[in-house]
Amino acid sequence: MYVICYGKSPKASEAGQKLIKDIGGRSVTGTELITGSFVVAEGETNCAIIMILPLEAAIKSMEETVTDKTRDLPVIAVSPEGRYAAVIRRGSKIYEKGTDEVYSAVVKALGPFCFSGFEGKTQITSDLTSLIERYNMSVNDDKILEAVNARINAGGKVDVYTDLPVIFADPVIDPMTYSLHNYPYDLRDDFIRQYKASKAKNTEPSVFITCTYLGDEEDGKDLILVPKLLSLGIEIKVKTDPGYCCPAIRKSLENHLLNPKAVAKVAATYTARDSAIIRGIAEELDAEVIAFDADKLANANAPMSMTFNPEKKNDTATALAFLASSEGGIVIRRSTSAKGLVLSVAIDRGEIILPE
Repeated sequence: MYVICYGKSPKASEAGQKLIKDIGGRSVTGTELITGSFVVAEGETNCAIIMILPLEAAIKSMEETVTDKTRDLPVIAVSPEGRYAAVIRRGSKIYEKGTDEVYSAVVKALGPFCFSGFEGKTQITSDLTSLIERYNMSVNDDKILEAVNARINAGGKVDVYTDLPVIFADPVIDPMTYSLHNYPYDLRDDFIRQYKASKAKNTEPSVFITCTYLGDEEDGKDLILVPKLLSLGIEIKVKTDPGYCCPAIRKSLENHLLNPKAVAKVAATYTARDSAIIRGIAEELDAEVIAFDADKLANANAPMSMTFNPEKKNDTATALAFLASSEGGIVIRRSTSAKGLVLSVAIDRGEIILPE
């Protein structure tokens, strides 16, 4: 049994030397892979090419370097840090039996922290169920979700569109299944146009992961996932009508192209947290109430200077949203109404990992 290791970085070289020491084998260069100039001993079937690269790069490199000498060999991807190992191509008939033996030896050599849950395409790809649960996402249609998950688990390709920071997990999931299209926040209009175009086409369903308000029109084809990532900072002025607040909040969010379903927290001062208005807004949005004291708000490192009133520095609503989002990005800064309602909105710091 032996391995043929290919990697570029110092970490990859270190991981490759460890595998060679424990299993036996040799390192190769990209030129050797392209020319197939290394020798595989006759009758030796327990060997594999080890691509010590991120999974997407390993798949791409495998396609670019295939030759008559390498096309029959199993290919195993190993992350440069040794955190995962995955069979990305099983060997031809002569090498098929040795694939699992080499893979087991690689996993053992990498140690107990190596992720090794890949045992076939249905294991390499993962449906969206765990992602939805982790980020408490609302789903526009359960039947469409079932259809998309069935397609994923059957190895079909799914287009995912998002204007949020969505990244692949490590281990990176098979890019032949998920095709991720990212739209920066300043290109949100393009993202909305893409949604409308997809909705109008009679094609396979696409997945849209977003906190953007896409309208009330029912979409019977595409899957819309709305994660609860927004924090809503609320100031209530004296004698504000409770019956006015909930509809006004919802309308204001939609006017700012934010989906009310994306609100996870309603932030208020300690003195206002138990008011009927704050509780009513949180209940309307299916969100939790979170409160901060005056000192915490005063010391918040948030963009609080009011452009319309620069001498007044304390923008409480923005500070509340900023703190409740774990100091994330402000997406609505101090929206006011004539009826005593002030709000700001922030999006949580961090990113969505696709999938788990």
